[in-house]
Amino acid sequence: MEVVAISGSPRPKGNTATLIEALLEGAREGGAKTTRFDPAQMRIEDCTAGDECLVSPEAGCRIADDMQQIYDGLRRAQAWVFGSPVYHAHVTGTLKRVIDRTYAFYTTEGGEWRLGLEGRRCGAVIVVQADSEEETPRRVAEYLEQILRAYNVDPLGCVAASNLAEPGDAAARPDLLDRARELGRELAGEAAALR
Repeated sequence: MEVVAISGSPRPKGNTATLIEALLEGAREGGAKTTRFDPAQMRIEDCTAGDECLVSPEAGCRIADDMQQIYDGLRRAQAWVFGSPVYHAHVTGTLKRVIDRTYAFYTTEGGEWRLGLEGRRCGAVIVVQADSEEETPRRVAEYLEQILRAYNVDPLGCVAASNLAEPGDAAARPDLLDRARELGRELAGEAAALR
């Protein structure tokens, strides 16, 4: 049983990473293996819309870069976690690039669009922002939950938080850390039931 998290932050030790790590800690407490990817520290190119990936579920993306590691992780995991800071009213470009590349999980084999991944999964979302306004992180979390559903991943919950301006702010918020850990334990429990 595995939980795979993808952090859209360019800061490997920022507030997004802090809450993702708390979630993964909870998942490990629940018996799950965990893997975290930091795409900002990897070589991941933009989708080129070549559509070769749509030929069959096995075709995959033809771009030979570090996204192949993320594909492997997402394929084998029973739970997916997407995390991002909000910089300009949405997810970071880093996370959007990864989301665009997951297009390769679809196929038009037989003339109809269908998902090339087998089975159901569960998931969760982490969204943080520096500003005190609270609606934007909730809206961005809803977007990420919509993306999860597109891949047959049932979102179990999210941590969407404002007022996290400086690195270390999330670490000083026990309420957020506890919620993230609890969400991780919930993911592990649900992932075990999905195996």
